[in-house]
Amino acid sequence: MRDFSKYDSAFCANIPIHIINAVQSYGVLLVVDKKNGDIVQLSENADQLFLMPARKMAGRLFSEFVSLAHVPANWISETGRYNIVLDIGAQEHDAILHVDEKQLTIEIELASIAPNQQNAIDFFREIKAPMEQIEKAETLPALCTIAADVLKRLSGFDKVMIYSFDEDWNGFVLAEAREPDMESYLGFTFPAADIPKPARDLYLRNAYRCIPDREAPSVPLYPIVHPLTETFLDMSLCNLRAVPTVHLEYLKNMRVGASMSVRLLRHGELWGLIACHHKTAYASNGRQKALFELFSGVISARITELENQQLHQQHSRLASLYAALIDGVNQSTSMMDALLYGKPNVLELFNADGAIAVHHQQSKSVGTAPEAELLKDLLLWLHVKQLRKIYQTDVLPSVYEMNEDQKPLISGLLAIPIRASEDEYLLLFRKEVKRTTNWGGNPAERIFFEKDPQQFHPRHSFQLWQEHVSGSSPAWTYEEQQLAEKLRLFILQQAMKG
Repeated sequence: MRDFSKYDSAFCANIPIHIINAVQSYGVLLVVDKKNGDIVQLSENADQLFLMPARKMAGRLFSEFVSLAHVPANWISETGRYNIVLDIGAQEHDAILHVDEKQLTIEIELASIAPNQQNAIDFFREIKAPMEQIEKAETLPALCTIAADVLKRLSGFDKVMIYSFDEDWNGFVLAEAREPDMESYLGFTFPAADIPKPARDLYLRNAYRCIPDREAPSVPLYPIVHPLTETFLDMSLCNLRAVPTVHLEYLKNMRVGASMSVRLLRHGELWGLIACHHKTAYASNGRQKALFELFSGVISARITELENQQLHQQHSRLASLYAALIDGVNQSTSMMDALLYGKPNVLELFNADGAIAVHHQQSKSVGTAPEAELLKDLLLWLHVKQLRKIYQTDVLPSVYEMNEDQKPLISGLLAIPIRASEDEYLLLFRKEVKRTTNWGGNPAERIFFEKDPQQFHPRHSFQLWQEHVSGSSPAWTYEEQQLAEKLRLFILQQAMKG
């Protein structure tokens, strides 16, 4: 079996999805020279809006076809992205204006704005209560459940999922709201290669990605090469950007006719996505896109608030326990006894299952800890590392050889050196926690290559595929590691006094 573990970083990361030279057929793209106002590049479906072939429009003044008179002058002069409405013929069309130093890139939706489209007051009334629900959610699971239900109802998609990324960029479905005949992916994990790094990076620049019709043919640009830059057009910021064939095949295998993905951010970084699926083609109008962009910000803000609250609670708990532990050491005649057996002790502070203190050629233990022979070998292993600061791992059996019967007992290690050169340490251990990951399809089959390695396909099945992992403990959190380093300095000071 091929090793697919590096596809996201080594293979998928190199796919130039922003240079595709085509647009989706639900809109028209025009590139205008900012200096003279000429149309230098456009999509070949421009005739559907302007009743003139793209080849004849190229090189002519943009103002012959559309007026930007109602667009504020500073929008044209400054770089940025702006939502605008354009009058074309007798109809209004939603459009996005991208401004950079040398050109204007304009995305225009073919569908005209309906005359009876909801006004701002009605729109506010519709979203006010759902927004309040989201802002009052007290836990992350509750927030995600509310968000999925609300957005499905407001948008009309057949399924809406809230999807978060882990440290390896695998995605986990936290909540979903769906029609009964849509397949459930609740609790499933999807491999990072499903949304590779180039795609994830674009979500930092674009709030959403919309694919209204999986079956619709893409429309090429004319000319293919940008005449001023003599390169392909960078479409990173374009929502109309055509969809790579492999992703269309991915949606087909999922039996999805239309999709929309909306970013969720935390501290300015990508945290997850709102993933929307529809069984058939489904065009999102300007109102729906504005709704998703608005809720993206509201949900992202609440995620950040809830996680900050959790971190604050954890920090307060650890700070309180640490202060009590240090107070107990200061009142004790034996530092190691206070650390191991006091109230509180290091087991409570670090949520550990066992600990050993090796000091002054003596060892003392509490809880589940290695036997004498294993401890001797472990100390030799640590001695080679010549630790100057703490060492931690949650997969000790994979980096240190031990007997099978020991692995479940000490899968996690947090080593706090006192005098590493003298093999003096405070060692904390955590037991193994067996994990089961419910993958959406076999992750080892996420990509299939043909004989030509340039031709590849996504997996065919997204059915439950379980992976059982052993040999690891709960990870030592960043806060616990920082506290362990603080404790190391305190112990070292106390040892020097003694």
